[in-house]
Amino acid sequence: MDLSTSPGFPGFTTFGRRRLVAAMALTGLALAGVTAPGQATAAAGASEQKTYIVQMTPDPVATYEGDVAGLAGTKPDQGEKIDPGSSEVTRYAGHLRGRHDAALKKVGGTKVYDYVYSYGGFAARLTEEQAAGLRALPDVVAVTEDRKVPVATSSTPSFLGLDKRGGLWDELGGPTGGRRGKGAGDGLVIGVIDSGIWADSQSFADPGPGGRPYGRVPGFHGTCPRSSPDESWTGALCNGKLVAARHFNAGWGGDEGVKQAMPWEYLSPRDYNGHGTHTASTAAGNHGVEVTGPAAVFGSISGIAPRARIAAYKALWSTKDASTANGFYSDLVAAIDQAVADGVDVINYSVSGTSSDLLDPAEVAFLSAAEAGVFVAASAGNSGPAPGTVAHPSPWVTTVAAGTHDRGTQGSATLGDGTALSGASLAAVSAGPAPLIDSTAAGLPGADATRLAQCHAARDNGGQAVLDPAKVKGKIVVCDRGETPRANKSVAVAEAGGVGMILANTDDNSLNADLHAVPTLHVAQKDRQAVKDHAAADGATATIQQAKIVDDAPAPYTAAFSSRGPLTAAGGDLLKPDLTAPGQDILAAYAPPGANGSAFNVASGTSMAAPHVAGLAALLKDLHPRWSPMAVKSALMTSGSDVLDGPGHDPSVIFGQGAGHVVPDGAADPGLVYDSGIKDWLAFLCGSTSGVEERTCERLARKGHSFEAGDLNVPSIAVGRLPGTRTVTREVTNVDRRTATYTASTTGLEGVDVTVEPRRLTLRPGQTKSFTVTLTRTTAPMNTYVGGQLTWQDRRHTVRVPVVVRPVPEAWAAVHGVAGGEDTAGHLALDPGGERVYVSGASYGSQPGVRSARISTVAHDAATGAELWSVSYAGPAGTFDEPAGIQVSPDGARLFVTGISAGEDTGNDAVTIAYDTATGEELWVARHNGAANASDRANALTVGPDGTHVYVTGMTSLGAPGKDDYFTVAYDAGSGEQKWAAHHNGPGDGTDSARVIKATPDGSRLLVSGQSRGTGTGLSDWGTVAYDAATGEQLWTARHNGPANGIDIPGGMAVAANGASFFVIGSSAGETKTDMTTIAYDTATGKELWADRHDGPAHGSDTPHDIATGPDGRVYVTGNTEGEGTRGDFTTIAYDPATGERTWVRRHNGKANHQDFAWDVAVTPDGGKVVVTGQGMNDPSGADEYLMKIDYVTIAYDAATGEPVWTGEYDGPAGASDIAHALAVDATGDTGVRIFVTGSSTTSGDLLSGTEVDFTTVAYFEPWRKP
Repeated sequence: MDLSTSPGFPGFTTFGRRRLVAAMALTGLALAGVTAPGQATAAAGASEQKTYIVQMTPDPVATYEGDVAGLAGTKPDQGEKIDPGSSEVTRYAGHLRGRHDAALKKVGGTKVYDYVYSYGGFAARLTEEQAAGLRALPDVVAVTEDRKVPVATSSTPSFLGLDKRGGLWDELGGPTGGRRGKGAGDGLVIGVIDSGIWADSQSFADPGPGGRPYGRVPGFHGTCPRSSPDESWTGALCNGKLVAARHFNAGWGGDEGVKQAMPWEYLSPRDYNGHGTHTASTAAGNHGVEVTGPAAVFGSISGIAPRARIAAYKALWSTKDASTANGFYSDLVAAIDQAVADGVDVINYSVSGTSSDLLDPAEVAFLSAAEAGVFVAASAGNSGPAPGTVAHPSPWVTTVAAGTHDRGTQGSATLGDGTALSGASLAAVSAGPAPLIDSTAAGLPGADATRLAQCHAARDNGGQAVLDPAKVKGKIVVCDRGETPRANKSVAVAEAGGVGMILANTDDNSLNADLHAVPTLHVAQKDRQAVKDHAAADGATATIQQAKIVDDAPAPYTAAFSSRGPLTAAGGDLLKPDLTAPGQDILAAYAPPGANGSAFNVASGTSMAAPHVAGLAALLKDLHPRWSPMAVKSALMTSGSDVLDGPGHDPSVIFGQGAGHVVPDGAADPGLVYDSGIKDWLAFLCGSTSGVEERTCERLARKGHSFEAGDLNVPSIAVGRLPGTRTVTREVTNVDRRTATYTASTTGLEGVDVTVEPRRLTLRPGQTKSFTVTLTRTTAPMNTYVGGQLTWQDRRHTVRVPVVVRPVPEAWAAVHGVAGGEDTAGHLALDPGGERVYVSGASYGSQPGVRSARISTVAHDAATGAELWSVSYAGPAGTFDEPAGIQVSPDGARLFVTGISAGEDTGNDAVTIAYDTATGEELWVARHNGAANASDRANALTVGPDGTHVYVTGMTSLGAPGKDDYFTVAYDAGSGEQKWAAHHNGPGDGTDSARVIKATPDGSRLLVSGQSRGTGTGLSDWGTVAYDAATGEQLWTARHNGPANGIDIPGGMAVAANGASFFVIGSSAGETKTDMTTIAYDTATGKELWADRHDGPAHGSDTPHDIATGPDGRVYVTGNTEGEGTRGDFTTIAYDPATGERTWVRRHNGKANHQDFAWDVAVTPDGGKVVVTGQGMNDPSGADEYLMKIDYVTIAYDAATGEPVWTGEYDGPAGASDIAHALAVDATGDTGVRIFVTGSSTTSGDLLSGTEVDFTTVAYFEPWRKP
């Protein structure tokens, strides 16, 4: 099979993708709570049917090349489209449906959709058991629970230069066509996957205002319904302009389900919300359509590709107030599949999505669409200006940020005290002077205070108004932005009799000129308090002036709401967004139900930016019919110009604008393009995910394809982690008609040396050549991005790509997690041979409201960080499983993980799992359930020195409240067979919970310690027990009660190398709250040899967390103590093992003088250094302490003196919360000392709008070594 196909669609493995998918937001609008009939809730039973999307291994039609005997290939040739009616496609599609039916028949269930054109698989209603059965089938790649997604424009053609003499429209025959040509975009079809279309709009009329009718589009197979159940649609609504219209709602239960859930919606492609009409009008609306209603002052509007055709695919369904629209993945993937089958040339997808999951169903469907020649424009998301929030990470999709444009309005108001205000406004007439009142003082009795401040209309408040007409009539009202659509707030004012509104931002956000029900001025947060203070004064008045329209506003700037990079997918080695287009205050056609009856509306969002690029792609495909989607994307990116936010080499500017703002004329003649196809994308996925079949990756490797994400041939260079030097490869193709010689240059990138090799390229027309870019850090600061550009120039062309680089001290960083879920790594172990690093933690699914933790375990290559395998374990109940310990057998062959696991009828059990370290294969599982079928949990494990037995300890419940004992169990390491079990009940006959366990070096004894209830000694003491390792016989017990008779809890243990003594650490209550306490015991008798209590400077709560011993026997303890004015600090203490004398004490206070916790400690193999890791709070991003940045902090101390030798800080991609939990240290001859740290890192999002948290493991190789 040729590797340009997608073996196992496209080469996707059947074992790499067992996770839920995160919900998306259609950018620009807020999530609304519309629930589908039968939609699962957190309490749904396992037998309840839900909709799942099933991906299977066979290629879809778009990428199938004929590897099935007797079935000819169906992949269209370059420049051709799929013909669903051909015999080849019909036969192969039937074959796929048969495969789907056969798989479904094996488990049962009801099919909802077949996907055969761009996504190989189907959607079905299944129980959890049936879904699990499908996952086990060898030809099933992934089974993904369906998720609902909510929904996330005109002078912009002139702003883009399309209508100037000699511009791109001119080259294509003008915006309406004529003697010079058919017209801009004629013969191309843009598929709009959205909330439907208001087909009656003049933007979609045939003929349009220019009078030329539209002809037939060869090769297009789309259809329109002739009628609809609610009579909202007739076949006459489609025409030569609107060439197809379909609706998809099986995820809701079909038309009947929508009718029940949303009775106001149209059971047809007709748009109730307005979002889909707006995006379609922006991309390809007719030229010269006169605007009516409140926006008539703007004159006429035009789509970007005014002669292109539109195919509308409604897969999003509106809330009653039209504030948002919702849809399910199953319907969206069906819409993509149908658009590709119909033969669209471009897809506009103004629906936000995942920021990290390259194997998301929509992203996968777009991969095949792009290979079939379909250009996809997708919105970047509206979570800006926070970093790391950009959506749509796939390189085969063009991700579009939003910018401002030069048409603007100047709004103003004057307060009664003479204060002049400026802001955004479309006020057609002035209002006032009139009394000014704050909405908070104009409420009806019982109105909710927040909703009153935000001027909720009755339609947004269950039919109940919040403003009192008696207080509002004839006045201008001050309203806060938030929660409800901005335009609806003016509706609330108008309904209460108000004559104007001053809308105030409550945070740093965009100012938007919306069409309002009363004259409105939108002001910034900085003006809010002055307005509210004046409104509170006696006799307050205001005047809102009529807005002034200008066409020379400075532009473009990146819109404040536009989502920013850096991207977390592929380790940050991709740049998103790709480019910027107009997206703020875009005027376009609208559906009247969503615009208070108006046929036009102004909207803002990256949803509005994406259709600009979809339209431009249609124009470029019209001009260059044989260009691939990636060539079009490259032309748009390499010709971009910088926004006005700051210098173009500023990384924050690049993460907002991508390659820059689109310049259509430059894109029409780019000189060079960076092209790529499915082989490149599969190689990229081989290196960035575990979702491609191994045989496919092996074939690609043999053919010389690089798996490095940084080598993917995209028109940008991003290096998420530069450990010193990195070389990336690119290739360019000459798309000009003449031979040209280009010379490379770079700008920006301060502190990084850049070498381009070769520095000159001479290319014949159509010729492709490669080059390398080597980046070496010199003086650039660590953990901070630097930016710049790489430019190739000849005499006529400037081909520029952005470059962002982040120097880091780590040798590598590896991320693992469930997309949309929370994944927290807490345990780490090393392979004795130094080949692998094992990490275990809890992974929470992405289903909102459901906290179903699983035990996830991952193996990484110790040298490179590459993920070798990953597994997850869910117990019988499937509701809660969490690890507590991890250890490798002495021979390195087995990995043991223990923790807590929910049983079906046994409460929580202690679970222990054995894995094959080479493959991740589960070898055995042992569950320990106490006699009461209540709560049992494992807290620690250890492996005997000979590797024959695994010992687990924890707590077992006796059924009565406060009646819990230690339990300790011995398992055969090879089979999991239980050899013995022992319980320990403290003298207080209360709660006894074992926390730590170690075996002596000779394997003869087990030492267990934990919290144990005493008699008259407070809530808990340390209770330490010794067992005979062979029989489980209890040999002795030792107890420790702190001086305060309070709460004493041990937390760690280490055994001396000779086995004669051991050391226990914990917190112990004293006169100064709790102290870090360390006690040495005689192993043979349990006799206390020495004890030390360490009280921090502030005499507060001081807690040790880990203990280690060095080769010389010295004991090292780390934890946190309270400092004077520094709150919690790392505290590390070195002890003489014989006497307990402190040889040194070291404290570390983070940059924010806040809570810094050390969690783990290890000693280098040579005993020369002590390494501690934990979390350190850096500078606060605001007054709220919960917004402070937290980083991994790892410190190496000189073991003899305690002097700090090196400090490493890991700041994750999102710059938010990164918490290290565990570390391990080894050494190799090649690299010296290696430090591995794992924990949880925020990989995208922000603390206010939501975050993605994943396992993150980092490695440092001899980091204190001088260059």
